[in-house]
Amino acid sequence: MTKQDIHQRFIDQLTREVETITAAAKSSFDTATNAEHQAKSKYDTFSLETSYLARGQAKRVEELNDALERLQQLPLKALDATTPILLSALVRLRADDGETRALFLGSAAGGEMISVDGEEIIMVTARAPLGQAVLGKTVGDTFDIKMGIDTQTFTVVSVE
Repeated sequence: MTKQDIHQRFIDQLTREVETITAAAKSSFDTATNAEHQAKSKYDTFSLETSYLARGQAKRVEELNDALERLQQLPLKALDATTPILLSALVRLRADDGETRALFLGSAAGGEMISVDGEEIIMVTARAPLGQAVLGKTVGDTFDIKMGIDTQTFTVVSVE
């Protein structure tokens, strides 16, 4: 699967999330504004609580739409082993324990994950500590990053 295909898979995943949360927000809004759910007493807060839920879901829809737009506009650059890592890079790292990790450096939607041919690929932004640590590195470079209370060493194995 090409880097373009992986990029599109992340876009498709975010699109599905937007659709799902939009439907949930609409349902919450409809419930909150339904005449059947109007407060019967000052202790009946169901409608109020549902309106808070709808508001939070609407905010999440805005955030996801922003992330989706930024990801769609991300130019994919052709990179190789000698090119410093930058946004749109597909990077494979090997940890000091031998475990391999695949990252896609994106402009938004950090933490999203897809599975491609049995390999998990995680979206990492340049603002994330791992994204900051890997930017500018090339194949063969080694770097340390503090993860929780531990420090891990990674080696850049490949860049696309």
